[in-house]
Amino acid sequence: MRVQPLKPLNMNIPQLSSLSLSELRSLNEAVVNMIKFKRATETSDKKRALRVGMTVRVNHPKLAGQELHISKINRTKATVHIRSGKAYIVPISLIEY
Repeated sequence: MRVQPLKPLNMNIPQLSSLSLSELRSLNEAVVNMIKFKRATETSDKKRALRVGMTVRVNHPKLAGQELHISKINRTKATVHIRSGKAYIVPISLIEY
């Protein structure tokens, strides 16, 4: 299916109701593709910056306030451990450095 050029994006909710179903589907597809692209870009940028041995934090309530060390980096997740030796496998998107 070929995506048609979209109308200007400075639309509000009442203006969206005037769009046809095919235009709304095209708009939805464009938004979903942009979200996927931005997530992938953000994760790959973050992954390039990570190194084994780095001290990081993880944005998760279970690990709140703890400093962890990266011991392994996989395609989508990384293995981090705390000083006591306990290891966790976390998504790269949750890692903050």
